[in-house]
Amino acid sequence: MVSEVYDEGESGVNMIPSVSRQIAFVQYDDQSSSMTVQYHTGFKASYTNVKQDEYLLIFSSVNRYDSLMRLTENRYMEGQNPTK
Repeated sequence: MVSEVYDEGESGVNMIPSVSRQIAFVQYDDQSSSMTVQYHTGFKASYTNVKQDEYLLIFSSVNRYDSLMRLTENRYMEGQNPTK
């Protein structure tokens, strides 16, 4: 697993590559507080109102996939379905 976050410079967009066999990458935009999950199948799920510390928890986790699933599961429980 890659242990880097790619920073896209001035745009405020960061990316965690290779989260799992199902997920190609997770991208976070700190200007809009939004997170996009890109699956290897081509499916994209976008989440709004994601705090930067929530995103950084995924990055620093030993198991990024589980951390991502906990975050997105909580969003479903709160009634915020991802946009496609």
